Amino acid sequence: MKKDKGFLIIIVILSLIIGGFLFTRVQAGSNLFSELKPLLETYQAIQSQYIEKIKPSRLIEGAIKGMIEFLKDPHSYWMDAESYKGMEQEKKGQFGGLGIQITLKDEFITIVSPLEGTPASEAGLQPWDRIIEINGESAEGITLTEAMKKLRGEPGTTVELTIQREGEKDSLLFIITRDIIKFPNVKQKLLDENIGYIKIAGFTNENTVRDLRNALVDLKARGIVALILDLRYNPGGLLTQAIEVADEFLSSGIIVSTQGRDPSQNQVYHAQEKGEGLELPLIILINEGSASASEIVAAAIKDNQRGTLIGSKSFGKGTVQSVIPLKNYGAIALTTAKYLTPSGMSIEGEGIEPRIKVEAFKPTEEEEKILAKLRESKLIAEFLTQYPYWEEVDLASLISELEKEETKVDEGLLRRFLRWEDDNEENDIFNDLQLLRAIKIFREL
Repeated sequence: MKKDKGFLIIIVILSLIIGGFLFTRVQAGSNLFSELKPLLETYQAIQSQYIEKIKPSRLIEGAIKGMIEFLKDPHSYWMDAESYKGMEQEKKGQFGGLGIQITLKDEFITIVSPLEGTPASEAGLQPWDRIIEINGESAEGITLTEAMKKLRGEPGTTVELTIQREGEKDSLLFIITRDIIKFPNVKQKLLDENIGYIKIAGFTNENTVRDLRNALVDLKARGIVALILDLRYNPGGLLTQAIEVADEFLSSGIIVSTQGRDPSQNQVYHAQEKGEGLELPLIILINEGSASASEIVAAAIKDNQRGTLIGSKSFGKGTVQSVIPLKNYGAIALTTAKYLTPSGMSIEGEGIEPRIKVEAFKPTEEEEKILAKLRESKLIAEFLTQYPYWEEVDLASLISELEKEETKVDEGLLRRFLRWEDDNEENDIFNDLQLLRAIKIFREL
């Protein structure tokens, strides 16, 4: 009786996984259950003969996990019930963790992008950073689900990451305190009195397009004549939100198309003339942290010649994942289609090239050493306390004092560092070479 119950459980779960495929194969006259016989026999052998008693649910989880891992697709993975609940919370815009989107590349967990204003970005994690250890344990070969469980946790607790970064000889150690991660959706501000600026942090929140629309209405009421849309370090998210965001700026043309093995996945999404940003001259900022849904928006704008892309080449994630819930067993995220840009290009592994390439400031090895000394210097804090509005102050005296500490720094690098350290967020723009280039273009129109 118990054996029969075990067979029944695994058959039911496999039916849930296979879903419509099961129906199709049976209709075609194929004996699917004969194909599953080795799996069922293995299940029975473990249950009856293995040295330890194993819960049926654990064996079923292992079977699901094994099938997904066999695909060797970095974007397909299984989530247990706890991880699936966390993903659902993320879609609502809030969860506990570090604030990074990750993928699997060459057997290691790799950071796609840190979200702005999160513990990950404040600690200095970067796109393409490879996580080689989590809390002192090797991260080689672990699944995305296992990594997410290790990285997420109660706010206030810490996680230790050992990072391998391109261009660095030695690994880097980060000890990061988890926090409640809230997706701000969009940030907006006015630049140069009449240039609008909107940053979209991610597309995982179901209200992204609503918040974008509200920001556009507000900025237009304030008299903007052009818009900069910042998609840098935007790791993507929901395809539907990306389509709707692009549609705010396009009156016609293809936004994106999807192609899958299942004909129902073959869709072409066209723009509708209904957006709030149709008439605004548009520049989009992208970089290596722009991935997935943000690349859909950037490609739609570029291929429809609606605006100008500025920055550096994007990440290159061009596949669509469907989340399939498994009752009482979490869910599977399964790659079911690839998306194509309006010009018919697949960007998987390729990324999108901006029309105007502007690299962000990246300090040399020598400059990194100088910046490290500046971070440790008490002179900087004392200077900013005495001169909170330091921009017009002659820095010669400070440079001289720093030299006495054996920290030789030129004025340009010192100004850049002071902008990072002071409380004037508006001043940060002068460190942003890509944003400065976009403003300069609009000024010259």
